[in-house]
Amino acid sequence: MTLSADVYRTATLMIKEYGEFAPAGAFIKADQLRDAGDQIGRDVWLRIARAAEELLSEERPVNSVMH
Repeated sequence: MTLSADVYRTATLMIKEYGEFAPAGAFIKADQLRDAGDQIGRDVWLRIARAAEELLSEERPVNSVMH
């Protein structure tokens, strides 16, 4: 099981490298792993893709507080 911190760390690195295309890159990697039969790896990369989307989003999450 991949820790949430690892997922967000990887998503952040993807964003630094690929900018707004980071989620697409992570989804492509997930597809490649699916095609290779690696369901666990695919699930991890789907989590990374969603984390990258969240980090790039301009919307504030519900119940969040601005400091």
